[in-house]
Amino acid sequence: MVGGNQSLPAGLAYAKFIKDSLASNKPYDQFVRELLTAEGKTYENGAVGFYMRDYNMQLDNMAVTTQVFLGTQMVCAQCHDHPFDKWSQIDYYQMAAHTYGIRATNNARRLDSGAYTMDMSMMSAGGSSKAKKAKIAAAEKEARLELGKAMTEILRPLRYNYVVTDDRALRLPHDYAYENFKPRSVVEPVIPVSFAPDGKVAKDGENPVLAYANWMTSPDNPRFTLVIANRLWKKAMGMGVIEPVDELTDSTVPSNPALMTYLEQLMKDLKYDMKEYLRVVFNSAAYQRESHTRDIELGEPYHFPGPIVRRMTAEQVWDSMNTLIKPNPDTPSRDVKLETTNLLTRIRWMDQALNALSDEELAEGARKIADLQKKLAGDVRKAQQDLEKATEAKDEDAIRAAKRVVSSQRSTINDAVQDIVFQMGYDKFRELAKNGKLKEQGDPALAREIEAVLASKNGPKLTFDQALAAVQKMRKATLVKAEEAQRDKLRHVFEVTKNDARAFSRYAYYSDHVAIRAADVRSPAPLGHFLREFGQSDRELVENANPDATVGQALMLLNGEYFSELTNPFTVISRALERAEGADEAIDTLYISLLSRHATDEEKKLLRPVIESNPETGKSEALWTLLNTKQFLFNL
Repeated sequence: MVGGNQSLPAGLAYAKFIKDSLASNKPYDQFVRELLTAEGKTYENGAVGFYMRDYNMQLDNMAVTTQVFLGTQMVCAQCHDHPFDKWSQIDYYQMAAHTYGIRATNNARRLDSGAYTMDMSMMSAGGSSKAKKAKIAAAEKEARLELGKAMTEILRPLRYNYVVTDDRALRLPHDYAYENFKPRSVVEPVIPVSFAPDGKVAKDGENPVLAYANWMTSPDNPRFTLVIANRLWKKAMGMGVIEPVDELTDSTVPSNPALMTYLEQLMKDLKYDMKEYLRVVFNSAAYQRESHTRDIELGEPYHFPGPIVRRMTAEQVWDSMNTLIKPNPDTPSRDVKLETTNLLTRIRWMDQALNALSDEELAEGARKIADLQKKLAGDVRKAQQDLEKATEAKDEDAIRAAKRVVSSQRSTINDAVQDIVFQMGYDKFRELAKNGKLKEQGDPALAREIEAVLASKNGPKLTFDQALAAVQKMRKATLVKAEEAQRDKLRHVFEVTKNDARAFSRYAYYSDHVAIRAADVRSPAPLGHFLREFGQSDRELVENANPDATVGQALMLLNGEYFSELTNPFTVISRALERAEGADEAIDTLYISLLSRHATDEEKKLLRPVIESNPETGKSEALWTLLNTKQFLFNL
């Protein structure tokens, strides 16, 4: 996320797009094409998050794109010819020129040029001297500046939510140091010859972004299929046929060329169906052999006698533990769905309310915001003077009062934008609804939401913000109702008594709001969260997760709050242990649940006294022991 969390709607929309694509088993080539050609609004096309991540940094985005989809490190060539590979700076810029016209913005609306023209009839009366003309020009310049600042505030809530494509030209930097082109020269979109013999993939009149996306995802692209086939093989086996997976060069040689050729062709034959590809890999003899436990030295060839032993990722550990808590761990989080829907609804309402205004109405709203800004500027100057005086006088109450005035300016402007500008657009929607013409505004989802609000008690009297809050409240009520229905069902199944009520309520809350799939936890997770402690990527770099063990991880497993939630009597593992008859059956239950196998006689001999010595806590102690073993944390 960027922009002080203002990009949260875009981030959630992007995550939803990815999860929906995976759930529907969208072919990988189609998925990548949709990312590369993404444009529009977050509430209509979540794929625009691909470009929002590198907000208006198209050159940086190109480095990530080639690394992820082509397994090629070109980033050095952004500033100079690559010192260790063949890529030149002009190669980089010619690649980037395909997508340089893609940019993120806040909304397509701009003030009409006439909005900046001042009424100077009184000043113009009696002649048109140079002095009067200069005064008029200065006034119009000041008005343009003030209205520009006002429009910035009006559009601020819509930042990071709109991606457009234009024909903006990319130029070489002013310090371009090579003789083949002059600094500041316009760069034409061309694919380097090593990628495509006919580098001009965008023919005359063709959209360069579309041509670039089609070339990128083509089976004829020498690296696209190779890279995804190798990445998925590594996910399964722990090492790629080519290592590193994202540093391919012309001299790269697979450890097993025949295997790599087969996997690449398999991906093409399966038409980029990733699930089917992984099904083939997981059913192969190579994957199903015993895990390879010996360390592999750097540069040592590995011929895949079996998958490499490695610790589960942070997400895998978290999701594995959640399967011990609730019976349906794959169920998407209702909270995340509600948050995503509500944030995108707010963006939709503001965007459509703004678009509903005529140029004259938008200019009127902007002038009101500009007037408020001028007034607040005076208040802030006075508050700053008061702050200086209060500081000299060491008057703590006066200091706090002055600081409150300064800090409240932003919220005052935000409220005014909502109450003035967006309210104007919402008033037009209400008028359309009154006349039975609301659907004519062109957004069916918005029409349904506004009609639902207007049909509610006091609906016609609600302001823009109140109406939006009413929609969100309706959704929240639906979620709470669904949760209560689920909890009532579980109470009946679990036969919850009055004495159990507190433990059950804790279990139900934890299951619904905490023990959710890692894919539904905000990424990166907050500091201190289980996922971050176990090395989840901070997303500053590609492939930035850390698999190394730490003391914090050990402490979290040994005495963190998660274990106490795991031993709640209503969790899946606790109920399974409760049904176990005798210590041996309890031990087998633990081994099957955590390690997917039965316990050996020797393991039963070790754990049987632990369980039998204390009927109250013995099973929990055995569970705690297994959770802290390498067999649970590693793919042995």
